[in-house]
Amino acid sequence: MLAAITLAAILIGGAAAQTGDQLAREQEIAAAARQLDELTDELHSEGVKDPASFDSNLRSMIASSRSRLNPVEAELKRAEERLSLLGAPPKEGEPAEAPPVASERQSINSELTYLRGQRTRIIANIDEAAALLDEFSAQRLGERYRRLSRRGTPLVSFDLWNEAATQAHDRMQSAATHVAEWSALKRSQRDLLFSLGGLLAAVAASFMMFGPVSNWLRRAFSARIEAFEPTPRRRVAVGGIKMLTRLIPGVVGGLLVIETSKALGLIVATDVPVVRAIWKALVAYLVIDGFTRGLLSPLAPSWRLEEGRLARAKIAFSLVLWIVIVGGAKAVLAMLAPDQAQALRAVVNGSAAMIVGALLFALCRKEIWVPSAAETATAAEASAVGDGAPTVPEQGAWGALRFAGRLVSFMLMIAPAAGFVALADFMATRLYYLILLAVIVWFVRAALKEILSWADRRLRTSRAGADDDGQRAFQFWVGAGIDFVILLSLMPMLFVLAGVNSSIVRDYLLRALVGFRVGGFTISLVDVLMSIGTFVGILALTRLFQSAMQRGPFAHSRIDPGIQNSLTTLIGYAGLVIAAVVGLGLLGVDLSNLALIAGALSVGIGFGLQSIVNNFVSGIILLFERPVKAGDWIVTPSGEGIVKKISVRSTMLETFDRATVIIPNSELVASSVTNWTHKSALGRIRVPVGVSYGSDPELVREILLRCANAHPQIVRYPEAFVVWNDFGASSLDFEVRGFISDISKGLQVRTDLRFAIFKAFKEEGIEFPFPTQDIFIKSFPDEAHGTFSKTAGGRNVSAAPPHEPDDPGATEK
Repeated sequence: MLAAITLAAILIGGAAAQTGDQLAREQEIAAAARQLDELTDELHSEGVKDPASFDSNLRSMIASSRSRLNPVEAELKRAEERLSLLGAPPKEGEPAEAPPVASERQSINSELTYLRGQRTRIIANIDEAAALLDEFSAQRLGERYRRLSRRGTPLVSFDLWNEAATQAHDRMQSAATHVAEWSALKRSQRDLLFSLGGLLAAVAASFMMFGPVSNWLRRAFSARIEAFEPTPRRRVAVGGIKMLTRLIPGVVGGLLVIETSKALGLIVATDVPVVRAIWKALVAYLVIDGFTRGLLSPLAPSWRLEEGRLARAKIAFSLVLWIVIVGGAKAVLAMLAPDQAQALRAVVNGSAAMIVGALLFALCRKEIWVPSAAETATAAEASAVGDGAPTVPEQGAWGALRFAGRLVSFMLMIAPAAGFVALADFMATRLYYLILLAVIVWFVRAALKEILSWADRRLRTSRAGADDDGQRAFQFWVGAGIDFVILLSLMPMLFVLAGVNSSIVRDYLLRALVGFRVGGFTISLVDVLMSIGTFVGILALTRLFQSAMQRGPFAHSRIDPGIQNSLTTLIGYAGLVIAAVVGLGLLGVDLSNLALIAGALSVGIGFGLQSIVNNFVSGIILLFERPVKAGDWIVTPSGEGIVKKISVRSTMLETFDRATVIIPNSELVASSVTNWTHKSALGRIRVPVGVSYGSDPELVREILLRCANAHPQIVRYPEAFVVWNDFGASSLDFEVRGFISDISKGLQVRTDLRFAIFKAFKEEGIEFPFPTQDIFIKSFPDEAHGTFSKTAGGRNVSAAPPHEPDDPGATEK
């Protein structure tokens, strides 16, 4: 009793110490709920005046609510542990517990109820704030699309061009004023000439990096590889080198010019956005130029990363680059135009969209991608002699993609003239980023596939039985996996390109990773990936352990191969069970509920899964009891042969005709099975021999024993012996019996014995009899050949007709 009172006092003190924190948290939860109501009213009634502040308030509320949830979860766990220390409450009819213990139990239960209520309200605030943020984001996205679809001044308007020309003139005057002010900052003519000389030197060095240095790097690395025969691995390497030899010198040259301009004071803080736009456009051009050279390879068709033959690779390469150049130039010109110069921006954006539309229409022409009939015939002849790549015919997916491209090009060319300049600019900008993204992703995809294929080829060289079918299957599934991963990785970027705010995309991505609730269950992509990874990892470790056991202890021991197979299979089952338990535990599945699940499944097992469970249990029995193991020669009602594998549901039996018989495990347990090699491979063979009645039996026995003892496969103990079975109808029946060390060679031994016995009998003059029959024919009297008849059963039976000759024409001769 004293110990119970002391424990209760300690627990009560701990609970009282936490009351202040719980009350403060309760006030914070109520304040968050009130703020959430205010934000809801602002969104639904008044309208959001400051979208940035509204978005920030919602996100901070969600973050603070999540920070409150963790302490509540920790306190709930501690309270549940304190309650478990008190044990289970007394049942009906049992003595009541001590009053302090009962009071403490009631206090902890009240605290649990209070904490659970706080957790429920915090989760409700988080869910409501997230739903409100989603609604606000949807409204912003809808408003953005409405602005894009709003019609403005058509690009063909003379007033728009006149106003744009005025604004462009003002901008040029501003730039001239900036240059003049920069020149005036130079105190002397010498300083000005020095600055101009430094700037011209930086520009000249930049051109050197773009031209001679880039070409030298390409010759130093790419050209050396191109001297060899093109292979997929070399194509990927050449494509990457081409990109780097274009990107690195270009980036260095661009940085040289920009940093020189900054050092000379030509670029000030107000010019940073323009310089950043120029820098982005330059990098995009260099990346597209390098990767496109590797993908399309207009000057060396055999080094293209993409299989097949592109009809007009040079034209396609040029059109893609021009789209990137126009998109980058538009971004720079738009940054040069101030926010007040809306007419100038409209002209720049609309004109760029129409040019991009025309380039896209030219790029989607069939003549560029599909060779003509004459080119196809020429390519087929070249492919027949091993020169060049075969022509890939037009496919439906690519045809549909080109059709969609033509539709987009028409919209880009028509929308600005109709007044939808913002929509055309949005589409052209997205096309610019899509081309940049597609080229990079396509190259990364090819590189990943080739790297994994190379690793597979290196591993297959050390494995026996590697074939082309397995390699093709591996490449297909690896390619499908890479495509799936790339598609998942591209989804957030595609949503951003579609106009969804990047913060919203990030929120949804974090929810998917951290977890989202479906009913009362929380699904976390991170937990799912960790569970799958752990499951696969444990299975892989199990396979490695099985291989290590087979190569190590099993290979250097005298354990029977069938027992080794059984132990290996049991290790695999144990690893599978451990992997499943650990994987379910990481998913948050309560393993204590597996008993309930098993009870529910038992009903289904009793009705529909009885056969499967029976075979599974029978397989476990076969592995433990081992009446049949891998490598045994067995005879069953389903067939005779060698046991190859005992799996979960069935046993694989290979007959002597190399046919595979799948036998349910339950049949091997329930029915009789003859196992020729259960304990050992020692077995007895029998060869029956028949001799004529004129033969000497003692000599026959001596010859049979001599032939048996002379065979190397017949063991000396137990000794071979001869049995005189019977006096046959036409022969004396003997049988020679002997034991051989390997019963699997019984057919060959019996064959050898028969050859030896035949030869020995022939030398000793002993005959092999063959069955004979004597036929006695009883003739009728001559007078019976005519009208002889006799009564049989009250009927007259006529004499048999005379025998007809075998030759149909005999009666005519």
